[in-house]
Amino acid sequence: WAIFCDFDGTFSVQDVGSTIAKEHQGHRRPAVNARFQKGEITAWESNMELLDGLELSEPELLHFLHTIDLDPGASELVEWCTSRNILFEILSDGFDYNLDRLQEIHQVEFRYAANRLRIADGRWQIAPGHPNPDCSCGTGTCKWGKIQAFRSENPGVICVHIGNGQVSDLCGALAADVAFAKDTLAPALAARGESYEEFETLRDVMATLESWGL
Repeated sequence: WAIFCDFDGTFSVQDVGSTIAKEHQGHRRPAVNARFQKGEITAWESNMELLDGLELSEPELLHFLHTIDLDPGASELVEWCTSRNILFEILSDGFDYNLDRLQEIHQVEFRYAANRLRIADGRWQIAPGHPNPDCSCGTGTCKWGKIQAFRSENPGVICVHIGNGQVSDLCGALAADVAFAKDTLAPALAARGESYEEFETLRDVMATLESWGL
């Protein structure tokens, strides 16, 4: 078994990037989101318009990251996987800088794939981490691509994806053998006739997996 987990809104309670965009680019966000909904720009292109060049210094960002809460079962899930020799990896369309800092803040360690963030002279410089032109998700880190790459190198492993968002998690859920879904991801899967396991917190995910004998 291998477990791939979204970060924003799944492993964490708040969506880091979305919250920052609301607070610092609130005047521009509705227009950018409208263009995304019309299909004029991709998810990554909307990130570029809102966050690339953002004036937010490292001390300001670090102060904000201390307000981010993890799901009640986040650390437990990492430990649960470790104790069972199950691979656990965060797949995030967020940023490596933030994930590194949040691991330090919450004293939890996990492997991850994410986009890149550097801060120079108080301005953000962002770059996609794992784009996939063959997928329609249009994100900087395509979860379908990451899961398929893992599957090709590890045949026979059952892949689980845990997520909450229609935009960045749908392709990962479709690539996985088992999908756990909530929020906008659940109805998106239902609309496609795809099966999924419902959950509210990551403790529910562990309980379901344990009921299957893991």
